[in-house]
Amino acid sequence: MISIQRLTGRPTEFFGLLEDSARLGAEAARALRAVVTGQGGGKPDLSAVSEARRRDKEVYLQLDTLLSRVFATPIEREDLAAIGQKLYKLPKNIEKFAERYEIVHDKVADTDFTIVLGMLERAAEIVGLMVGSLARSPKALAEINGMKARLSQINAEAGHVILNAERRLYSAGVPPLTAIVTKELYDLLTDCLDTCRSIGGTLALAVLKNS
Repeated sequence: MISIQRLTGRPTEFFGLLEDSARLGAEAARALRAVVTGQGGGKPDLSAVSEARRRDKEVYLQLDTLLSRVFATPIEREDLAAIGQKLYKLPKNIEKFAERYEIVHDKVADTDFTIVLGMLERAAEIVGLMVGSLARSPKALAEINGMKARLSQINAEAGHVILNAERRLYSAGVPPLTAIVTKELYDLLTDCLDTCRSIGGTLALAVLKNS
């Protein structure tokens, strides 16, 4: 006999998994900054980034399973699925940057990614705060929108930093290969920041729909 609890689920199950995913995204961002800023002359150690990505994949699969077997959800099912999918992309994109960085780290040793990585870390933290706000109150639209605006601001500021860095890449004296691989890394960081902004937009839309 199927229990009522199994059919309806508990909001903490759904929101707890979303919070776990957001936490792992922030963990991956912190680990990435540690990899790049702590880089010496040896091969980068990506284990912390990869572990956060692996654990997040497990969380995503748990959420997908829960959505398939629970009848009633605390907010609309498609909104939970959309948020979960967006959150899943963050550590995935972060790992993609880390893997590319591992290949070319010796060619970008003089490039300082610290500012942009710090912005990514802060954006991932805000995503976690947004998910926490949703878990506490699915109708907290003003709070969610405020954090969404902050994500957009960080994204815009990072865009300016990256654009200025790319201008320097095209100046005389920068080896062509260095310019190419550095540009690719900045593009991957842009993808990570865009993912954070996209998560914020998805969360804000979900709150608006469920208000």
